[in-house]
Amino acid sequence: MSFSFCVSCRFPFAQSRTPNPQTTFRSHRDVKVRSNTNHRLLERDVLWSGGGSGAIKAIDESIMLRFQSDWSATDASSAVSFLSNRWRVALEIFRYERARVGLDEDRWFLGWHEKKSYVGKTYLNEEDEMGPARGEIYVSKYALLDDDFSTFIGVLRHELAHAMCGPLEDHGWKWQKACKAIECDEEWVCEANRKFYVRPKTSLMWTKRDGQLFLEGGKDAMFRALPRGCWERTIYDSESNRTVYENADGLKIDPFALKETYEIL
Repeated sequence: MSFSFCVSCRFPFAQSRTPNPQTTFRSHRDVKVRSNTNHRLLERDVLWSGGGSGAIKAIDESIMLRFQSDWSATDASSAVSFLSNRWRVALEIFRYERARVGLDEDRWFLGWHEKKSYVGKTYLNEEDEMGPARGEIYVSKYALLDDDFSTFIGVLRHELAHAMCGPLEDHGWKWQKACKAIECDEEWVCEANRKFYVRPKTSLMWTKRDGQLFLEGGKDAMFRALPRGCWERTIYDSESNRTVYENADGLKIDPFALKETYEIL
């Protein structure tokens, strides 16, 4: 199996990926984006084989307002329930955005990780004997805990653009064009949005909610709130080698079998 990954929005003091050296030179290239009031169509040379149809629907503002309301209305009386409900809303948003930007629902999966050092990560798997080109997007637990709805949307669209452009592009001109086409906020059209970390009140809130999670559920509290089968380390080891998830009955689960993955958790 051949795969690559893009790590996005790293902590300011961590080593960052060097931006594509051709970005400045090639960003002026005219990639055609046909559009009308309802949708846009990216040309195939922007997309990789797992990058979907390139047909991008306009954002439905009424749907986004509902998502924002659900995000903001999450009950914080229980830290475990709070994080669990945020994950539920995040999945709904992901499914909507995945369809909106033309990605195949059978090839793209949302997971989570517990790190602060990077907020988003996309694994891109080339076509092989196991199936077609496909991938996974992992968002940080701290993006889920964030009360700023636009933060989660920014992270997600940043990663969706990686999903569309593939493993060789990083943050180059194709990725930038995809970001523009799917209406990713400009603050997230970069290698690392430093503003994500420079928010003292938000950092204090993360610390408070982490403490509440530990008091309610101990060291495994995040697994009471979030599905273990969707955790990055369930599927990839610390060196990014892909593993196979095995449930309590010894049944091996392919994370790309989305319904099966979610149903066993």
